[in-house]
Amino acid sequence: MEGSGLRPGSRSLRGRLRAVDALTLAAVALVVLLVSLPRLRDLALRENESDAVWLARRLAELSTEDLTPQAGGRAVRELVESRPLLKRQIDDVEYLGGGRVLRRHGYLFEVLALDSGSKPRRVVRAWPWQAGHTGRVALVWSPETGLLGHENADGRWSGDCPPPSEAAAGQGWRRVRER
Repeated sequence: MEGSGLRPGSRSLRGRLRAVDALTLAAVALVVLLVSLPRLRDLALRENESDAVWLARRLAELSTEDLTPQAGGRAVRELVESRPLLKRQIDDVEYLGGGRVLRRHGYLFEVLALDSGSKPRRVVRAWPWQAGHTGRVALVWSPETGLLGHENADGRWSGDCPPPSEAAAGQGWRRVRER
């Protein structure tokens, strides 16, 4: 024991974590967690929204390719499954309402066939599954307006409440820029 620095009867602290050290580490971990979680959540929301914009644009492209009267009422499932490349790119989808609505990465997508007289046309809508939790922005594409987005800050378009089929410019709807 001589030269070891230990007194007779004292216990070695080497290799043991003292309570104050454990509490300090726990406090540091808690601060890191509290700072990181909101940033991670915001990143996830932005990623979901970015993915929704991409898929809405892709569905809009497909919607303009075949506008024969018999193709006008195609469900989003039929539209996606008619394109093997797109089907592989979005293989993690769920179809709802008999294939009428597609759910992916916290967003719902729908392709509507609108009766506008002699010329068939389609509108693409995308909105968050749970506004504020899986996304915020609501999207509407039509041949006349292109892709428009709404901040949807009040969560009015969420889950079973899709955005209108015609987005009115000037009521919070803004053109979504190319990325």
